[in-house]
Amino acid sequence: MHATAFRRIAKGFGANAYDQVVTVIIQIVGVPILLHAWGAQLYGEWLILFAIPAYLSITDLGFSQSAGNDMTARVVRHDRAGALNVFQSLAVLVYAGSAVGLGVTTAVLWLLPFDQWLHFKMMGPQAVRLVLWLAAAEMFVRLPNGVNDAGFRAGGDYALHVSLTSTARLLQFATVWIAALRGGGPVSAAIGFFGVRLLATPLTATLLVYRHQWLRFSVEHARKSELRPLLKPALANLALPFAQAVNIQGMVLVVGAVLGPVAVVVFSTLRTLTRLALQVVLAVSNAAEPEIAAAHGAGNRELMRSLFMHVLRGGMWLGFAAAAALTLFGRFILRHWTHGNVEMHGALFALLLASAVASVLWYGSLIVLKAANCHLRAAVVFVFASVGAVGVAALLLRLTGDLAASGLALICVDGAMAFYTIHSVARLLDVTTSSILRAANPYLLLVQRSQNPIPLVADQWE
Repeated sequence: MHATAFRRIAKGFGANAYDQVVTVIIQIVGVPILLHAWGAQLYGEWLILFAIPAYLSITDLGFSQSAGNDMTARVVRHDRAGALNVFQSLAVLVYAGSAVGLGVTTAVLWLLPFDQWLHFKMMGPQAVRLVLWLAAAEMFVRLPNGVNDAGFRAGGDYALHVSLTSTARLLQFATVWIAALRGGGPVSAAIGFFGVRLLATPLTATLLVYRHQWLRFSVEHARKSELRPLLKPALANLALPFAQAVNIQGMVLVVGAVLGPVAVVVFSTLRTLTRLALQVVLAVSNAAEPEIAAAHGAGNRELMRSLFMHVLRGGMWLGFAAAAALTLFGRFILRHWTHGNVEMHGALFALLLASAVASVLWYGSLIVLKAANCHLRAAVVFVFASVGAVGVAALLLRLTGDLAASGLALICVDGAMAFYTIHSVARLLDVTTSSILRAANPYLLLVQRSQNPIPLVADQWE
């Protein structure tokens, strides 16, 4: 049984590693291609337009993730009927919300003068509206993939769904690159991006019900009462992507509004490069999250503690190693990656790299809170910290005109999140904050690995 659980964790790690490889490919390959094909001005306008619909990811009201955790806990307790009730209730909510959201967004985009507000030099009014609509439509078609994720996760197929989603994402961006290299503009690129998603979501849903025939899409067992107990964790899951959108895309919009599209390219490129340190760690943390959720559902706090400590320590080790490599070779990578089209901003690069390493510390703690569906307060802290950081960045950018101000604001977010999440996890797992900080020491990973092996959760899906 333990061997089966180990294989599941290993598969999850492999799938997340593949996802991070896809992310790196998208980030590293996409920047030079689009800079070459479109130039800095048009590429900056594209980035701004695609940043706006990120806020629409909240349309499912955060229920997909909380329902997925609840379904997993029910399956552990051999309650597949209850898990099916939650699944169908979730599907009705998400599909209805996506349809309504797309209709409202369509009306808003064609009624409001977005082209006059954005003051683009390269893209005309019709192109701006069409690209915005395609980006928004892609987001609404992608939302039902959260229902697919809940089903795959509850069925023990977390790794498979991650791999499928990553492949679809790679194909989406590949269509953008091909369109740009063939002389197409943002409109044709956005059409290809949307088209791949329009196929990927229903095909993934079909595979889900084929592999797990106890799951089926229907309204037969859909009940409001199934989702009502999930309201608080759903609010937290609603707040997290909103805060992340503010933290990432909001900063892009502020930089673009104050310093212009060319500054957006510099900021986005350097942030992409420095976040490679975090991307490596996500493969470890996300692989353990389903097992932590299962351990919580089984009431196994000791297993939760063990998994968390090992994940945190391993994440910090990988994070520091990646940060050290970027410190040494970052300038070289940037020059060859962008073919000299983006110059290194030393102060901003250092601040963004420090922010990425700090993110490792709080993200490892957050997954424990998410697995236990008790992350509402952490999400609220993240929202206020992110909104405050964007406001501070806007003020500092206007006062100084120095792009490094955006990096300083981001460090404040990561510091606040690390402080809060570590204290929250210490209370949840009944350990001291100092013991968590000691566990974050990457050196101990080498010393204690053979002395304190990770216990594995039993095969709860069989």
